[in-house]
Amino acid sequence: MILARARAVWLVGVLALLAGCTKSSPSQPSVTVGVPLPQQPSNGSQVPFASQPVTLTVQNATLVGATGTTYRFEVATDTAFAAIVQTKDNIAEGSGGQTSVKLDQIAKGGDYYWHARAAGGGASGQFGVVYKFTLGSSLTINAPVPLGPLNGTQNSPRPTFRVSNAARQGSSGAITYKFELSKDSTFSTTVLSAPSIPEGVNETDFTPPSDLPLGPLYWRATASDATNAVSSPTSDAQNVTIIAYSQAERLAAQLGVVIWTGEQPPGNVGQAVMGDNWQIQILHHLPTNTFFQSPTVEDLRLFDLLDRGFDPDSAISWMNGHGYYTIAQWYPPPEKAVIGLAYTYIAARNKVVVNGTWDIVLKGE
Repeated sequence: MILARARAVWLVGVLALLAGCTKSSPSQPSVTVGVPLPQQPSNGSQVPFASQPVTLTVQNATLVGATGTTYRFEVATDTAFAAIVQTKDNIAEGSGGQTSVKLDQIAKGGDYYWHARAAGGGASGQFGVVYKFTLGSSLTINAPVPLGPLNGTQNSPRPTFRVSNAARQGSSGAITYKFELSKDSTFSTTVLSAPSIPEGVNETDFTPPSDLPLGPLYWRATASDATNAVSSPTSDAQNVTIIAYSQAERLAAQLGVVIWTGEQPPGNVGQAVMGDNWQIQILHHLPTNTFFQSPTVEDLRLFDLLDRGFDPDSAISWMNGHGYYTIAQWYPPPEKAVIGLAYTYIAARNKVVVNGTWDIVLKGE
């Protein structure tokens, strides 16, 4: 009995000793998570639809009291992030002080808002500031097709470059055209660039404001929709040769007009000669008491076609058939050899029509 009581007292003592040696576990250290700063796309960026996938990049957040920072990115169509369209979570922190993530394909263009937050050590930080990017529409624009001048042609120092308007798929804003002119086929350097020519009706054209250098020249055009940040591929480049002004073009340049504003006629100049009365002047048609400037654009067009080897009937027919209406009438030899206009004749000197000299003669003289 005494022995049992002694054992009980011993056991109680051992338990008390063990209880006196127990230590409480230390408290967990606090974790502080900073806020990541958005970098790209920059706030207000225009992002072409075709450049997807969009990459979001933030400046890394600070993390105190833990390691292994991860990030959560959210993209929404509203600043309150009630309509989230994509979430990228548990993105491991990147090197170099930045972390990036690629979004999935976004189905349609419009305004999108994004932000990010960091997490680590079981704690999450606050979302950073909200950035906005605008994704262009799913518009596609085909390359414009050159109409003139085309490969292998000779042209005056100030030709009109023309393309058919680019076909497009999808809703577009205003379309403009960029015309590039270069001395080499790679367009490594440009002679002239016209970046924002408004689209015309069915076709768009550009006339240089000053003479181009003589010799070989390459040109091409690109169509763009700045509103949606969409551009077409460049057109096929055309290789043309710039030559000195023809007789008619030189006078047209002095008058400040372009002879051929649309389709260009075929043939090379040098097959006719300007004779009398082609200088720029004011003439008086006595029968109608009409004062008018001579030569007219109609005069210059007719002579230019004669200079290209057209006969008078063919010249008149070509003008009327290609958008350059003329009232001209050809009165052939042997009685006459003149092209009749409103107040003047263009007369073949000595009635020599082929490779001949042509004079302007005032009617009624």
